[in-house]
Amino acid sequence: MQITKIQFKNFMGYKQLILPHGNEDLPKGLILISGKNSYGKSTILEGILFAFFGPKLFKGRNAESFITYGVQDKAEIYLYFVLDKEKYYLYRKWGRGSSVSVKLFKMDKSNQYREIKDFNIEAFFEISAEQALSTVFVRQGEVEELANKKGAELREMIIDLFRLNIIDDALNILDSETKTKRFNKEQLEKSRVPLERIEEDIERTINEISQFKKLLSVNTKKATEIESKLKSFPSNDIISQLESLYKQIENSLDKLASFKEDFSKKLSNSSLKLEDFEKTQNVVKIVNTLTREKNNLISKKDLLDKKKIATTRGLGKTKGRIEDVQSKISKMQESFQFSTNEAKNESIKCPTCQSVLTKEHYEEMIQEFNQDLIIYQEKIKAIMSLLDNFDIELDGFQTQIDKYNEQLFQIENLKSDYENILKYQKESVQIQTELDTTLKSIKSQIKDPSPDNIKKLVIEKEKFGTELISIKRDIEEKKEYIESNKKKIENLQKEIERMKELEKKIGDLEIDLDHLNKAKEYVRRFVTEYMVVKRLVKNIALTTNKYIKDFTSGQYSDLLLDLSGSRKTGLSLKIRDNFNNVHESIEVLSGGDKTALGMALRLSISELMSKIRPTKDSPKKNPKIDFLLLDEPLAALDETRRERILKHLIKSQTFSQIFLITHTAIPTDIHTHKIIVDKDHTTGISTAKFEKQKLVQLI
Repeated sequence: MQITKIQFKNFMGYKQLILPHGNEDLPKGLILISGKNSYGKSTILEGILFAFFGPKLFKGRNAESFITYGVQDKAEIYLYFVLDKEKYYLYRKWGRGSSVSVKLFKMDKSNQYREIKDFNIEAFFEISAEQALSTVFVRQGEVEELANKKGAELREMIIDLFRLNIIDDALNILDSETKTKRFNKEQLEKSRVPLERIEEDIERTINEISQFKKLLSVNTKKATEIESKLKSFPSNDIISQLESLYKQIENSLDKLASFKEDFSKKLSNSSLKLEDFEKTQNVVKIVNTLTREKNNLISKKDLLDKKKIATTRGLGKTKGRIEDVQSKISKMQESFQFSTNEAKNESIKCPTCQSVLTKEHYEEMIQEFNQDLIIYQEKIKAIMSLLDNFDIELDGFQTQIDKYNEQLFQIENLKSDYENILKYQKESVQIQTELDTTLKSIKSQIKDPSPDNIKKLVIEKEKFGTELISIKRDIEEKKEYIESNKKKIENLQKEIERMKELEKKIGDLEIDLDHLNKAKEYVRRFVTEYMVVKRLVKNIALTTNKYIKDFTSGQYSDLLLDLSGSRKTGLSLKIRDNFNNVHESIEVLSGGDKTALGMALRLSISELMSKIRPTKDSPKKNPKIDFLLLDEPLAALDETRRERILKHLIKSQTFSQIFLITHTAIPTDIHTHKIIVDKDHTTGISTAKFEKQKLVQLI
């Protein structure tokens, strides 16, 4: 893979960046990026990573923070590259407050770029963002950090870089699966019931069924006997008919006796005789005579009532006259005032006719009025006496009428009682006739049809019927219980099968747990014995040895790594000192030698990351991204080591392109391509230009 052109618009310190200008492409091999600190060298490498994988590689930063400070509201990146002899470019665009959009274009046969729809970056380049970060990008200070890492830290870093921590994930999954299966086994064991207990329940239930069948047989026999006895009794209809007839005749005779008794008492208190009722015309004649005499008295009483009413009216008129006279007297006394004339005689004017009245004449008039009052009062006394006589005579009439009413009522009661006597006598005879007919028809069925015996038969039949109902209910309950127990046995037998299946599942889980424990043991042994010791460590050492001898001017070679230690003891590194021909721990190396070893180890890791498949789920093909981004890896090295490393990188065929940032002086005999970074201090905007150098053959 070869990056051919880089374009930024409003990306961090660059307002507009095009590398290289015109139709020129970025070449393969080593490209040095130089410039002063804070000029924007690292931004170029970050832009390349951003183009491929977006802002997710930059933890703690959002896409908006990459937009150039100022009024710009959006940023764009174009990254052109050649892959498998095909030309592509990646395009990313984002704005403030909006998400990042990414598109991939491919040049077709007509030299036009066409968008590739529905693509996935990581699938397209066959490398994950995390793996790419560890493979193609060496951060600033990472080499020094790697050179000075302790054994435990270095061991964990290598395990993380090569994704050997997936083994821990596998162990965690196995532990989780073990926990789940153990939990499932415990849950199954909680619901497990010993087969012996179920078999005991079945045996006990079978015995209960046998006992109930015996009781059922006894009750069935007893029910048959009672049913046979009940058949010997008269039918309920016959018994009910006899009971009804006996009850009817009893009620009829009781009522007949009651009416006879009442009739006798009432007859004895009257002036009538039994013979008077035996012939209907006699009673009718007596009633007619009494009614006629009563009506005659009523007529006399009505006539006397009319006389009383007329007399009462006369009384009212007389009282009115008295009130009128009294009123005149009162008015004369209140209105007449006497005056004395010349003759000294007292006189008044009449208020009605205005004639002159003397006092003597006035007194005569008053006397006449008083005489009238006396006459009217005497008349009232006479009328009141007459009314009192009317009342006495009317009371006498009413008393005689009441006596006639009482006699007529008494006769009517006696007549009604006598009619009821005749009615119930006839009814008793009819019922007795019906009873005699019925008794004659059932003579063969009932030996003793007397009322008392019928009552005994009813009681006895009800007793047998109640007992039969109770026995039949008990029979049904026992049948239901037997059927219930049969179903219980079926369920218990199914429970036995279920328990057998449960025990099989528990056994399978025990086998699975045993396999899981062995699998965990094999995984641990595989990681330590095969993955790390036999394969990975050997490849790291061999790849590092390609770099270390050249980087240390031949003093050191033959790196030995022991990664089989624990997390606590970590990685053990030893290297041959060719001056004294012994392997020494890297702890005794000088700072420069450690940094050179760190550089060699880091390049080795990047190289292996792009080639080796440490685990089964690693990419099946080598990643398509094979360039290398180095951010200030040589700062801690002296000029001699820098020169050796640079010359090695120029000759390296491992990576298609190497972008190396440096702010230190480049040895004069190093001839390679360069990107020169500058900055306008008045605006804070960075600029960069590409300088292509003619490579010189290194000896």
